[in-house]
Amino acid sequence: MQNIMKRYIPAAVFIISVYGITTSCGSKKTPEKSTQWALTDSMLRTLVVDTATAMPLESEIYLTGKISENEDKTARIFPMVSGIVTDVKVHSGDFVKKGQVLAVIKSPEMAGFTADQRINANDMATAKRNMEVAESFYKSGLNSQKDYEEAKRNYDKAVAAYNKSSAVLEINGGAHQTSYMVKAPVPGFVISKKTAENMQWRPDNSDPIFVVADLNNVWAVINVFESDISSIREGDPVQMSTLSYPDKTFTGRIDKIYNVLDPETKVMKARVVVDNPGFFLKPEMFVRAQAKRHADSNLVSISSRGVIFDHDKYYVLVLTNAKPGVTIREVKISRTVEGRTYIASGLQDGERIIASRQVFIYNTLSDQQQ
Repeated sequence: MQNIMKRYIPAAVFIISVYGITTSCGSKKTPEKSTQWALTDSMLRTLVVDTATAMPLESEIYLTGKISENEDKTARIFPMVSGIVTDVKVHSGDFVKKGQVLAVIKSPEMAGFTADQRINANDMATAKRNMEVAESFYKSGLNSQKDYEEAKRNYDKAVAAYNKSSAVLEINGGAHQTSYMVKAPVPGFVISKKTAENMQWRPDNSDPIFVVADLNNVWAVINVFESDISSIREGDPVQMSTLSYPDKTFTGRIDKIYNVLDPETKVMKARVVVDNPGFFLKPEMFVRAQAKRHADSNLVSISSRGVIFDHDKYYVLVLTNAKPGVTIREVKISRTVEGRTYIASGLQDGERIIASRQVFIYNTLSDQQQ
């Protein structure tokens, strides 16, 4: 085998040498033409294209505030009679139904309301009999029309007086009794109680005896400093967190902006309506709020994934009509917020940029330009 290899190796070397000589002495080798890369229609269809859009610059603003009951669904209860509180049936934090008795007040005024209704009922019955007699005499010719009409007017007055006394008695608890029943006019939680047994209640008391609030949705009253007043709008979404539930996020929208500043704290109040399933949010609870910050001027914005960072500069790939169909454009960035990049200069509203595989295309174009 070794003898065979020795016999053929010189021949192989000779053939390669002859081939090399022939190649070098033959026709000259023409250099290959370098082809420029271009963006084809088929490739364009596979790419994500974003359009630069002019819009107000948005960022986040952080605020603080506290939870308050929804005043549109809160009842402040003031008994309309004076007397002694003889029984308190609920306490702060209790849930009550509409019409449930909260407290009982022993009141001499209730006895007067009952007496007035009974007197007016008797007067009405007497006036009715007199009217019927006057009507009978008038039809038989024994009485004048004037006497009949006078008896009818007296009956009408008696009916009106009875209806009034019945309405007063009904407003103050109804039934013939001397005790005033303090009832809940709406369902909800007792968030304030200003009474106790044996307390004397007067109608001129400035504080309500009970406050009952529906906490299915609440208000978050947030503080807005002067420097942030121009940055918020009614209808802006707001996210909130609390110390009690740091892992929970509560959402709402700015429902009202109070266009006055507190003279002491120099802040303006804004109200956020928040749904409260599970009653996690409670009145007087501290909240941290995060809202959108608006700017008066518009900036061109694009999807952040279309921005390329290279050598401490930012670039985008802008689609063009001339070959290779795309060009590298340096841009100045103003701010990036939640996946949107706002461009200070270098890009116009309506221009289209490539937002996928842009790094590969950028490197290819950069190599060609070198």
